[in-house]
Amino acid sequence: MKLLYLFLLSIIFDNVNSKQSFEPKDIHFNVYRNDGLIGYHKLNFYTNGKETTADIEIKFEVTFLGFVVYDYFHKNIEKWQNGELNKLNSKTDKNGDSLFCTLNNQEGTYKIKGSSGEKNTNSYMMPTSYWRMELVESNYKTTLNTQDCSVINFNITFLGEEKIYNNKLNTKHYKLVGKEQTGEDVIIDIWYDDSKNWVKMIFIKDGTEIEYKDKNFDVTHDQ
Repeated sequence: MKLLYLFLLSIIFDNVNSKQSFEPKDIHFNVYRNDGLIGYHKLNFYTNGKETTADIEIKFEVTFLGFVVYDYFHKNIEKWQNGELNKLNSKTDKNGDSLFCTLNNQEGTYKIKGSSGEKNTNSYMMPTSYWRMELVESNYKTTLNTQDCSVINFNITFLGEEKIYNNKLNTKHYKLVGKEQTGEDVIIDIWYDDSKNWVKMIFIKDGTEIEYKDKNFDVTHDQ
């Protein structure tokens, strides 16, 4: 019995240490639609003691015959401590629609307020900012949409290990399928490297593939 107890403790401490030891690197994606560059998705990380701040910014602009037909801007600040999300504050302009989401973790109770409504919950909330591989490893089916604080229920499938960017990078490939509160389908392919860093993504928007390429491996554009 004592050996079983010690074994369970070791598993718990290993999980805690693995969360704490992950140190994210700044990420800059170039974003493409039909092979044309339409914007960027940037994440910058700042660590102060046990707290990590993620500063996230996304900008897309799709044009047709010189006219802007789709414009998107998202700004999100997340604060994490010991692998737990403590605060989130986002604002989004989705083609003219203004959305927002705020979260505060008060001793395990998540106080959530956004465009989709307001609620308190004791259930652990994983945001859809995607930079934490924990989202797919732990198979969180219920995630917090950082645009409006609605919930997305995902089915997550591991598709295997792959070499990407002309075989330069070893990765793990996952498929996420869900639906936003608006009824819009969410279909995502996402890749993480061996150090758990987010390195690539493809998702479907209005029937068209939107592809994220890590700037460090993107030979098409150098910006």
